[in-house]
Amino acid sequence: MLALLALLPILAQQPASPPPATPSPAIESSEKGSAVPAPAGLEVLWARTFTEASQSAKRLKDGRILIFFVEPNCGQCQRMEALVVPSTSFFSFTRDKVPLYEDISTAEGKDLARRLQVRGTPTWILVTPDLLECGRQEGPTSQRGWVDAFIQVEREWAGYRKLLAAEAAEPANPQFVFEVARQMYQRGGGMQAESRFRRLAANASTPAEIREQSLGYLTSFEMDSRRFDEAVKHLDTLIATAQNPALRQRAELRRADVEIARGRKDLATWRLKEFLKAHPDSPLASEAQALLDALQGKAPAVDPSQKER
Repeated sequence: MLALLALLPILAQQPASPPPATPSPAIESSEKGSAVPAPAGLEVLWARTFTEASQSAKRLKDGRILIFFVEPNCGQCQRMEALVVPSTSFFSFTRDKVPLYEDISTAEGKDLARRLQVRGTPTWILVTPDLLECGRQEGPTSQRGWVDAFIQVEREWAGYRKLLAAEAAEPANPQFVFEVARQMYQRGGGMQAESRFRRLAANASTPAEIREQSLGYLTSFEMDSRRFDEAVKHLDTLIATAQNPALRQRAELRRADVEIARGRKDLATWRLKEFLKAHPDSPLASEAQALLDALQGKAPAVDPSQKER
């Protein structure tokens, strides 16, 4: 286990005047929590709120926040806390991070869980102060599993930071800009990602493949924020010009989604029927048919293999 710790960042920095809060008392456990299971974790200082955690993280060089999402009466949450928090692994990992204990039954915990799309507890998520996700570990695991998960998180985060540096060195390189935007989108940095996709889509010198994918991402942002006129414009461009047939067909289906969102079910039904007529063998045909059946109030078809059971 100690060999694993060498792969984790161990920086001699700590937040200035960190909050003195601690997580709830760890339960007793028969599992070994560390190669040195003494109270290493008791020396870790926890933030009490996300605001405090963010302020403390900003005082660190490249500081980040490690959020532990739990809920009341969660036995696995208590087990993970007892297994991970007292360990030397946890102490080492949090030298350049601010840990925050979030109960998803509280207002702040519920809001952060929604924004970070937490699917259950226990969940650990590492974020920047502006909530850009660095990585996560979901569900119960062993201490070795927790350490391995965050070793991988740190490797991927280091790769992302190298990509940012490459983009900064060559801001006109469309491949770097697109890959940064794509990863940023996946990590929850929507606004910054959207501006990059928009530049790529508007630049005539952007390679066709990157431009088409950028338009596809843009429509997702526009649909989510109910900017339907903008979404229609970009979807129609994809339908008319996309060289990638799968992307073009996806754009046709998204046009039906726009009409549904606008409350125009008749128009959406017509678009779906036209799609099935034009692309009967498309990999998206089953999705289109299911959506059409839902609009027409038809029950979903029963899988024959399920019927025989």
